[in-house]
Amino acid sequence: MTVPALRPFRAEIPQSALDDLQNRLRGALWPDDLPAEYGVTNERVRALAEYWLEKFDWRAVEARLNAYPQFLTEIDGETIHFLHVRSSRPDATPLVLTHGWPGSIVEYLDVIGPLTEPESADAPAFHLVIPSLPGFGFSGPTRSAGWGTHRTAAAWAELMSRLGYESYGAVGNDAGSMISPEIGRLAPEKVVGVHVTQLFAFPSGDPAEMADLSEADQAALAHLQWFYENMFSFNTLHSQQPHTLAFALADSPLGLLAWNAQLFGEHLDAEFVLANVALYWLTRTAGSSIRFYYEDAHNTARPEGPTTVPTGLAMFAGDFQSIRRFAERDHANIVSWNAYDVASAGGGPRDAAGHYAAHEATEVLVADIRAFFASLNRGTDWPVLTAAHEALRSAIAGVTDFSAPTPCSQWNVTQVLQHAAGDQLGYAAFITGSGGPDFDPFSPSGELEERPSDYLEPALQTAAAAFATVSPDATEVPTPLPQGALPAPVAVGAAALDAAVHAWDIAKASGQKSPLTPDLAEALLPVAHQLAEPLRGFAYAPALKAEADDDAVATLLRYLGRNPQWTA
Repeated sequence: MTVPALRPFRAEIPQSALDDLQNRLRGALWPDDLPAEYGVTNERVRALAEYWLEKFDWRAVEARLNAYPQFLTEIDGETIHFLHVRSSRPDATPLVLTHGWPGSIVEYLDVIGPLTEPESADAPAFHLVIPSLPGFGFSGPTRSAGWGTHRTAAAWAELMSRLGYESYGAVGNDAGSMISPEIGRLAPEKVVGVHVTQLFAFPSGDPAEMADLSEADQAALAHLQWFYENMFSFNTLHSQQPHTLAFALADSPLGLLAWNAQLFGEHLDAEFVLANVALYWLTRTAGSSIRFYYEDAHNTARPEGPTTVPTGLAMFAGDFQSIRRFAERDHANIVSWNAYDVASAGGGPRDAAGHYAAHEATEVLVADIRAFFASLNRGTDWPVLTAAHEALRSAIAGVTDFSAPTPCSQWNVTQVLQHAAGDQLGYAAFITGSGGPDFDPFSPSGELEERPSDYLEPALQTAAAAFATVSPDATEVPTPLPQGALPAPVAVGAAALDAAVHAWDIAKASGQKSPLTPDLAEALLPVAHQLAEPLRGFAYAPALKAEADDDAVATLLRYLGRNPQWTA
């Protein structure tokens, strides 16, 4: 199949469209004025409309967009627009940045320079891909249905692969905070980390979840309830009858301005608000953009289980306040959680100060993104774990019969796979304090609903990301072993030993060449000597007698009670 081409793009709105906009604003019909409790006020909309007519320069916005490389491509039948700004640094990490409604790619223009070309050589640098959501701006209007969170996440994964990025991070705000974790769920082997400004996790209805909530969490719930009772009409209408509203938004820039301005705080500068609103108007995407809510509300397929990719939150006061207890239920690998209060002004609870953090608090958000992804890069400090995980991946890839018996007594290949994955999740859970396997790894069922590789990969990614947060000189790293906390090299070695030996079990059962190499076995033997004795009888059998011609692999296996010559 031929991959659709990437076509260079420039924003060039016809002058006739700008003239028509001016005429419509001048001839706008105004409703009677009412107090703020009835909605956005005439005073607020009139001030923005007058600025739009008299001071706002769309051509300046175009010039700012056109200062960066822009492209169009076709994904899943729709035209997708994106900025692609590469850093000059060879060590830059690719990121895909996703906006929400009523925002746009304009949200992220302020962070492009600091993230791609940091002033300090010690600061991490990033290649940036900033797509317009399907149905938004130059990615619309969409012609097909179904463009909600999950379809968009799949499109972004395809876009990053199409650009040649096989390892990258995902950053998001608003709808982007829902889409970015789903990219990690879809491509955990490629997404190194997910950084968002909201983790939209809500009470499940279980009374136990509500017990002993802190005062801060109770206040967050109270504000969420207030928002639902006073500001949620846009969500309900978008989710139920977006096309009914689309007639008004498509015909009146004043109506679009008022509708979108309800979620642009009064403290925001008019240039930022109008750049976003004008982009919707001039691309005729006011109606297609709000269908995002309808598609999500009517999507009956829901992913099961928490996300596992390393996740970081930068939460801003005045915006949606995430509650960690609920977030950890939905995201098993939260490794960074920071809250900031940087609002210089606000217009009360309707203002949501901090929601557009990339514009409002650029330096703070950039610093948090840098720190989060820099912390993940420490995963290269543990080559022994990487080698053991690769051995397990290799063994699984070569299996043809997952019901075959293995050197692990009474367990077939599938059960060993489940046990090995569960152990890796267990190590990660002890380090991060959240997540973990949802079954007893010592009682594996032997039944899988997904492909074995799809089952294994999130566990390996989760463990690697958890150990990436561990300093090499840490003296007490929590582990699920009877020994408890261990020095970092021993804790990492324990997880690697578990993965490598089970890789041998699976390969042996499948008639494959052993992925447990002499070099890896030699590195793991000292760890085995430190850890094996308390585990005899339930994890390891009694040690077998060494033989004169044993190599490092055979020596390790015999010490752990496994016969190197085992056959089914």
